[in-house]
Amino acid sequence: MSVHCPSCGSHRVITRHSGRKVGGATGAAAGTASGAAGAMAGAETGALIGAWAGPVGITVGSLAGAVFGGLVGGTAGGVAGAKLGEELDTHVLDNYACQACGHTFRP
Repeated sequence: MSVHCPSCGSHRVITRHSGRKVGGATGAAAGTASGAAGAMAGAETGALIGAWAGPVGITVGSLAGAVFGGLVGGTAGGVAGAKLGEELDTHVLDNYACQACGHTFRP
């Protein structure tokens, strides 16, 4: 199905995905913040796992657990935010833009 501009009839139409971009960035930031809180638990778990290697293992395990907690939180938040933004693009925002006349619209 080819989308055309309702204003000028041009077929030079692009999708903007602004909701998905903003939702993904916001979700990643929120997820990373939540992951940082969860990183403390990850650091404790990493320290317990690394304890068999002594003080160095505890330090490395703590850091690895904290980094892993932040990454998992950021990824999960980014995916959830992008999905929410995609729904906003589809149902609320003017997701299409005509390159010929600059008109933005929803299908």
